[in-house]
Amino acid sequence: MKGIFFFCLLLVFLGIINSVSAAHYIVGIIDDSRNGINADGHLITLWGSFGSANNLTDTIGASGNSGVSNFYMIDCELLNTSCNVGDNLSLQVFDTGDGYVTEKFNVTVTGAGFDFISNITLNSPPNFTSFIIDDSITSPVGEIDLIAGSVREVVCEAIIDELDGDLLQNASAEFFDNVDSSYGSGDDNNTHYTNNSCYLNTTYGNENETQVLCLFSVYYNANPGAWNCTMSLEDNLSASSLSYNTTTVNTLLSVGLVDFANFTNTMPDGISDELILNVTNYGNVVINLSLSGYGVSINDGLAMNCSTDSNISVGHVKYNVSSPTVGDLNLSQTEVFYSNLSATPNINKFRLNYRQQEGMNEASNETYWRIYVPADVTGNCNGSIVFGATQAVAS
Repeated sequence: MKGIFFFCLLLVFLGIINSVSAAHYIVGIIDDSRNGINADGHLITLWGSFGSANNLTDTIGASGNSGVSNFYMIDCELLNTSCNVGDNLSLQVFDTGDGYVTEKFNVTVTGAGFDFISNITLNSPPNFTSFIIDDSITSPVGEIDLIAGSVREVVCEAIIDELDGDLLQNASAEFFDNVDSSYGSGDDNNTHYTNNSCYLNTTYGNENETQVLCLFSVYYNANPGAWNCTMSLEDNLSASSLSYNTTTVNTLLSVGLVDFANFTNTMPDGISDELILNVTNYGNVVINLSLSGYGVSINDGLAMNCSTDSNISVGHVKYNVSSPTVGDLNLSQTEVFYSNLSATPNINKFRLNYRQQEGMNEASNETYWRIYVPADVTGNCNGSIVFGATQAVAS
């Protein structure tokens, strides 16, 4: 059927050429793309060696100069610098927003009334057939579990079917908080990561398939919740594609201490000096502190086990998570300003934020400690204070 149309079209062209001798038509066919997109309605541009700014366009198909589906027809005599026999002209379908283009093709103007160009196929943009986001943890699938105080490698993996067999290039991706950030935003450890050099595995699958791997080193303080990975790439004709998928970054609860609790030398029946322990939030939510203690084993009711076969009960360890108390205190005074440590975890309002600013560490705060040593206790004593984190609710 297309051959019949072309034959009829040639008759029309011959009639035009006979009646209007100044016209010289460049004629051709743009085949539909391999993924079924109709070439009709796309614009084709013609220009000469004297500069691409001097150009003409035609709409492919029935609404254009040809009046026939998939055909175009441009009179090169209408260029600002009219075409002459022997001129080399170029034609191309450029991307006007839908990602569909053609390669550039050339024609030499002859002495005939028109020149016909061999069929060209509308080039389709790269096609995403698969897109997943995950970390190295096998379960749960499709969720991101961060590492306390460190980074987790997250991969956005896409499979691309390049129907035209073109080479892929310029693969990049952005991984970002779907609420507090967006595609194109600046990078921030809490909300946004960029990879402008994703890996193209051209040996994957069949001859037209490529595996694209975009890796991100995501910090422990990345916001919990819904995250988006948006990937873009193009083929060697600059036909581009954009696709995305979403995942969940899970809540991370973690605290850390740089120092250990050393109450130094404390006399029997005495109260130690106040000890300051700095607590750091190595997670991604605001936390309260869970505190408990033991001497030898969990729930043994002790704070410390001493070298002289004596012990210090867990309640003799005193703490305050909000404010210090300077100076010497007796046992009665410590009961006013401090809480007693217990063998079972006790949740204390602390509201320690996770790290938000790169130039400062607002994720650390002080806690304050003393210990009472009973009169019958001597020797070196050791025990454990257990710091835990619970997610703080809104105050």
